[in-house]
Amino acid sequence: MRGIAKFYTWFWIIYFPVCIAFTEVVNFDWSDEILTVLLLLYAMTKQRFLVKDKKRMMEINIYIGLMIFYLGYSMMIRVTTTRGVMLDLFQQLRPYAVFYLTWMMAPQFSQRQQKHIKWVMLLTFMVYLVAFKFKPSLIAYDGMTESAALGQLALCCAMIYYLFSKQTTKNRNIAIIIMLLGLVSGKSKYFGECVCFIALVMFVKSRIKFTSVSTLLKLAALGAVVIFFTWTKFNAYYVEGFQEDAQAMARPATYETGMQIMFHDYVPFGSGLGSFGTAATAKEYSPLYFKYHLNEIWGLDPTNPMFLADAFYPTLAEFGIVGLFFFLWFWKRRLWECNKIPNIVYYRMALMAILALALESTADSSYLSGKGMGYFLVLALCLNSGRQQMNCSKRSLR
Repeated sequence: MRGIAKFYTWFWIIYFPVCIAFTEVVNFDWSDEILTVLLLLYAMTKQRFLVKDKKRMMEINIYIGLMIFYLGYSMMIRVTTTRGVMLDLFQQLRPYAVFYLTWMMAPQFSQRQQKHIKWVMLLTFMVYLVAFKFKPSLIAYDGMTESAALGQLALCCAMIYYLFSKQTTKNRNIAIIIMLLGLVSGKSKYFGECVCFIALVMFVKSRIKFTSVSTLLKLAALGAVVIFFTWTKFNAYYVEGFQEDAQAMARPATYETGMQIMFHDYVPFGSGLGSFGTAATAKEYSPLYFKYHLNEIWGLDPTNPMFLADAFYPTLAEFGIVGLFFFLWFWKRRLWECNKIPNIVYYRMALMAILALALESTADSSYLSGKGMGYFLVLALCLNSGRQQMNCSKRSLR
């Protein structure tokens, strides 16, 4: 088990600066794929140490079966090329592979390993923050005033600092300060994530009862606060963006077309892998963009596909109503498992990881990219914390 923790320590130390902070600086976008393959190969050498309960293995087998089905389905309907299908397949596998493998290997870090991970992340975040503030040309395009990567660095750094530090008021406040520094990123969705993080660490004292009227009112109030801080972009994309006079905007167009694909044109299994909304459709331009005239919109055309993978949720159109059902089923199970986490600190950060993925997916493709791997790693780590404590309790009873 020490070997697994050591491997994951190095995995974090390499992943954080390479896949989030400086991946665009070196212009190498295969780093997350390489790390995922290394993780898979390592897991194959540690099969006897994997946690293999029946429910866990059943879910993993269902997921593998679904991806095999959708691979065959995509090759059969042939909306796009074989290359496009395979590129998207690897992209769709990555987040779930990282989550399931970490979930099964259940790394248990020593205090020294936690300290190494924490300080490498802090150093990376501070270097990126200073560079973005005073020399942005080093890490971003000239003239850029926003940085999604900076927000993701701040959030991952704050979550890990909070998890791997002694639970004192001072350390809680340091985690909040890290989040507040991330506001320099200028991204509207990060303002929402910052509100959620502060609410979780300051006000959540026990497990949330989602069926309680009081809880629903508090969540509605929190949602109102998030929308208040993100209203400019929220209004532009999700209110005015869906009006008739704003159909030329890329993001609203992909949302609207995605719903048409899922609920009308490709019922019930969707348009298939590599056909809509993912980075693969930019590398192998999907014919669906011509079919729905999206190629006429700036940022979605073949010569300038910079907004083809601008949000995650439209990509669910590839899997249709059936895929949407299993997507919701996956996250319902994660929320159910969160309520079994005995440590309130890990419970808060498990919820934060889920909220981060939910919020970023509205206007970013982090879910399927290397940048989103950190949230899946944190979520798996938090879910495993409950299992580790239950195992310790059982051993002490014996």
